[in-house]
Amino acid sequence: MAIKKHYRRLLILLFLFIGNSSIQLLSAQTEDWKSVDWQIGVGQTYLYDEYLSPLSHEGLGLKFSNTSLKPLKWGLPDNLEKSYDGAVWFNQLRFSLDAATCESVASTNLLYGNIAIHNSLFRKIISKPQWCTSIGAFADINGGGRYCSQNGNNPGSLDLIFNLGIAAMADYDFQFLGKSLKLRYEGNLALGGLAFSPEYAESYYEIFYLNNHHNIVKFTSLANKQDWQQQLSIDLPLANHKKSSFRISYVNEGRISLLNNIRIRNLSDYFSVGYIHYFNVL
Repeated sequence: MAIKKHYRRLLILLFLFIGNSSIQLLSAQTEDWKSVDWQIGVGQTYLYDEYLSPLSHEGLGLKFSNTSLKPLKWGLPDNLEKSYDGAVWFNQLRFSLDAATCESVASTNLLYGNIAIHNSLFRKIISKPQWCTSIGAFADINGGGRYCSQNGNNPGSLDLIFNLGIAAMADYDFQFLGKSLKLRYEGNLALGGLAFSPEYAESYYEIFYLNNHHNIVKFTSLANKQDWQQQLSIDLPLANHKKSSFRISYVNEGRISLLNNIRIRNLSDYFSVGYIHYFNVL
């Protein structure tokens, strides 16, 4: 394996430590601002799909995401002068595209792709001049799969997933070398939902051409599917421009499932760079 297990564990533990620390320290942008960011990342992806191969595959992963975060007027007085000051509810909408090409020790290749739309609702629970924390819930839809060209009858495996879960966000504003920086931690954990899965040893020909649809949609929970994403990012202002920043992020995400006796593992670590812009909400 290109990334050793002990190195992966160390990296995730370090990330969790930093993330938990930042949850106690973090801060928010003025409530009048809506933020939009674009990020592109590269990293390591680990794939294991028992339906396609008994071997695990590792390789290069790419990720693109576009995220918007805006305040909501829920619970605020209808006063135009105050605008969104004091807003405690926020909506986050994210679109992401993932792709990976991986190889096993037997030189078999596995291609992976996924498109996701993720919508979160946050409520601010702690707000201080420099830091804040928010918790909430999310829903997302994922579509994609894996493809192995060496397989004859069943070369592909399809992902269709709907998740519901909990989310947390924390921000911390601080000064470094005279610059105003922002540190942010975000975490999502799916608690339940629905997922498509063929029966063990069932071909897609049987599903789509012979209309054998028995037991192909499964209810999911933490008992049969663990699905998460974490991101730790830092924003650096561009040339003293308060409305734009350069963002550097580390993203850890994964899905481990056992549905219809088929084990699937998708694990990824990305380092990404991006651009974030703030818009005044009218």
